Amino acid sequence: MAVCHLTPSMTEVKLAAARALAGFGIRESAASADIVPRTLHRLGTGGVICVSEKKRHGHVQRAVWDRIMAALATAGVELLAEGGSFGAGGCWKKPRQRR
Repeated sequence: MAVCHLTPSMTEVKLAAARALAGFGIRESAASADIVPRTLHRLGTGGVICVSEKKRHGHVQRAVWDRIMAALATAGVELLAEGGSFGAGGCWKKPRQRR
């Protein structure tokens, strides 16, 4: 049985927002993460994003997800899962003065 390793609030909208914050379109983001653009396009139409250690239909592999997160981190952006006092989304890793 696959387990969704991200909170249900982590959706394609949040990933798209983080990519936009980083200044990445689908092609730029895919190139930066060393994946094919189709993978990001698929993640952008699937609703909740679930990560699986192995290849599973409807899930993104952990290795691929880690490359996407690393590409965003290199651009200075991180994805945050929903917390008790804030919603999920993308944000800058450093304050404006240090970017």
